[in-house]
Amino acid sequence: MGLPRQPLPAPPRASLADALFPKVRQRVLAVLFDAPQRSFYMGEVIALAQSGTGAVQRELADLAAAGILSVHKQGKQKHFQANTQSPVFKSLHTLVSKTMGVRNVLTAALAPVSRQVSAAYILNKPAAATSSAKPPVVTLVLFGSQLAEPAVASAVAEALQGASNTMARQVKFSMHTPETLASAMAHNDQFLHHLLRPSKTWLKGSEDNLFGHAT
Repeated sequence: MGLPRQPLPAPPRASLADALFPKVRQRVLAVLFDAPQRSFYMGEVIALAQSGTGAVQRELADLAAAGILSVHKQGKQKHFQANTQSPVFKSLHTLVSKTMGVRNVLTAALAPVSRQVSAAYILNKPAAATSSAKPPVVTLVLFGSQLAEPAVASAVAEALQGASNTMARQVKFSMHTPETLASAMAHNDQFLHHLLRPSKTWLKGSEDNLFGHAT
């Protein structure tokens, strides 16, 4: 008798977005459908999608040809926008918000200061708190040993203001160093507990990095 067959290891689970779309298309859809009320010129989409120019151009052309995006010119620049009249608009908008969302835009915005940030996450709000006709407020919490330095704090604020403008959403944020975090924990700061307790969408790092230094 042969040895009993060992079960094969389960393959890694792909996200819903990975199962449905190639990476570049995900990034393009995330940019355009997470802020459907505004248009983007091609250079903005390329920068925010953090993908190659040719790949983004092909995705924009294909999505526009399918009627998923609308295209218009502002001066000499061609602008792209989610087509709210498309029969799949609502479905795509919902899918993007649940699987791709603001994470891509915020990650790209924070890239210039990523070395000064050891951990960062979006504070997830309960569904009841986001059921409004207005675009939901994005609450971002950042940690890093250099965030108390005025120049770093200013660079972060500028980056997040740019993200806010891009998404047409208000971005609220708070910054914490290992020292201020330790002090707040020692004094049982309720505001900090409010920030640490809920569900989080991590942009960088994890719980283990909250008291650490940026790398």
